[in-house]
Amino acid sequence: EAFKIKGLLHGNTEEMDSALALLDGGYVEPGVGGDLIRDGAGVLPTGRNIHSLDPYRMPSPAAWERAKSIAAQILDQHLQSTGEFPETVAVTMWGLDAIKTRGESVGVALALVGAEPVKEATGRIVKYQLMPLEKLGRPRVDVVCSMSGIFRDSFANVVDLLDDLFEQASLANEPMEMNYIKKHTQDLQEEGSIG
Repeated sequence: EAFKIKGLLHGNTEEMDSALALLDGGYVEPGVGGDLIRDGAGVLPTGRNIHSLDPYRMPSPAAWERAKSIAAQILDQHLQSTGEFPETVAVTMWGLDAIKTRGESVGVALALVGAEPVKEATGRIVKYQLMPLEKLGRPRVDVVCSMSGIFRDSFANVVDLLDDLFEQASLANEPMEMNYIKKHTQDLQEEGSIG
């Protein structure tokens, strides 16, 4: 990986070449922008017409790894202080944060629910899928997603995938003591709050 990055860093002469091509009315190849440390070698070489991220690839592999660690820390801290897993955790999803972290907050929600992104051959994420409870080894945590308007509008595909995920979880053939989403959905139905 280090040799790959070193080679790509030597391609940074493309910045000047691209600027000159642009001034001459030429085409500048598009590419993902970002931070080398957080986002990896995919941001190199520089000198391209950058875009922030592809919303159909959220969370990115690096964001997914960080998110799983964050979710585990949340669960561990609650378990240590109360002796139980939390039934509900709120996750804030802001547009700028999602862009900078490549979907880390989305990944935290997935990890808490006990789901994982499913990719098609092109690398685009097509769904968030519940992992089996046997693999998860703990109850599914109900996640309250507090979304900014910019997140909602910019990442409508992610919102749709999350909606599908929560519906899957609420209908899963699982005991309610192992699926707090299902438990809370049934509680709301009994109250008459939802149909």
